[in-house]
Amino acid sequence: MEWMRELLDPNNYYFQQFFALFTSIVSLLILRTFKGRLINRSKQSLLNASVYALYLPAKFFLILLSTWHLIDLFNVLGGDYFEFDKYPIVQLLAVLHLSWYGFRVVNTIESETLNETEPTMLDATAVIGIAKIFRLLLAVICMIVAFDLLGLDPRGLIAVGSVSGAALAFASKDLVSNWFGGVMLYLDKPFKVGDWIRSPDREIEGTVEYIGWRITRIKTFDRRPLYVPNAMFNNITVQNPSRMTHRRINETIGVRYDDVEQVHDIVDAIRNYISGSDLIAQDQVIIVNFNGFGTSSLNILVYCMTKTIDWVTFHQHKETLLLDIAGIVESHGAEFAFPTQTIKMAVAEPEA
Repeated sequence: MEWMRELLDPNNYYFQQFFALFTSIVSLLILRTFKGRLINRSKQSLLNASVYALYLPAKFFLILLSTWHLIDLFNVLGGDYFEFDKYPIVQLLAVLHLSWYGFRVVNTIESETLNETEPTMLDATAVIGIAKIFRLLLAVICMIVAFDLLGLDPRGLIAVGSVSGAALAFASKDLVSNWFGGVMLYLDKPFKVGDWIRSPDREIEGTVEYIGWRITRIKTFDRRPLYVPNAMFNNITVQNPSRMTHRRINETIGVRYDDVEQVHDIVDAIRNYISGSDLIAQDQVIIVNFNGFGTSSLNILVYCMTKTIDWVTFHQHKETLLLDIAGIVESHGAEFAFPTQTIKMAVAEPEA
């Protein structure tokens, strides 16, 4: 009975290990009981996302912790075959699983924010960039804490990282340049995911699908993926048609020279029609004037802005406008000009 009292003594190392093993197993069973409530809950808020992300890291941590206490208990009972006390295994497991938990929280919030249909304060590009920064910070903090637990000087890691980072930057300046280019894209936000962009300097045009640390993926209008290094955006001009406020109609209407007397009335009628159209932005510049003498036509300039910026709707509105203008020209008894040539033949005088 003496060994039993020693085993149940709270100050005994065997009792402490057995109690820790028992606590880990009970905690694992309790966690398993609440699995449904943890996994199937809503992930809309930060609190709910944090609770949802807890299950897997907590489960594996308790499994590994129970295994560790069981091995340590057998090791002590068997005569200390392994010197486990030299290493802070439990602390390292806690740091790794806390980092995993942090990654899961960030990933969950990022995924839920990107899937929301209602507009939020941050666009998709900003959400992705902030999530990447948080993941990078978690990885750095995990490495520094792990070095400290192993008895290594984190300052050495920082110094080595600085020296190796400088050497790496010198050896792979393009990679570093692309990384900083990605940072500037996240900060300046010349475009975001889903925008239609184009560059007059390079053959780049399409819809932005992904902005990474090194490259940006663009889906061109012929549905081909285009991968552009981020550093390139520091040296080229980028247009973002997705942020336009109006679309422009700039057309030249040509009528025959035979209809020169009707040109003034046609210009006034077109101007009045456009000024009263619901399809045209009345707060923008509207120009309808006789613009010059063409080679075979009298040219009338029609310049205005539509209210819509949608590409398909714009062409529908432009079609309506042009057909109505054609009706105005026809209603004034005029016709559209087409290239013609008049040949004058000289008649020779008869000989005496």
